[in-house]
Amino acid sequence: MSSPVEMHSERPLFGGAISSSFPSRLQDVSNVRQVPDHQEVFVDPARDESLIFELLDFKPDVADDASATWFLQDLANEQEAEGGTVLPCF
Repeated sequence: MSSPVEMHSERPLFGGAISSSFPSRLQDVSNVRQVPDHQEVFVDPARDESLIFELLDFKPDVADDASATWFLQDLANEQEAEGGTVLPCF
């Protein structure tokens, strides 16, 4: 038995500067509340799921291949997380 195919749509982000394709069921949060200019936020309240795009500052002292880990660890520190693990993708 095959699972149903989820509909995706291409959507402009940050005033059309870039775009991304993701599930059509995700709703733009900026239609409900204010979202910071450096973020685009989409939610599916029926599934308690969020998709957040965030523009981050360039860090010249962080290598390109280490930047994702650096920003995730920085976020964990800012949120006073007790711990965090970044899993490699292959």
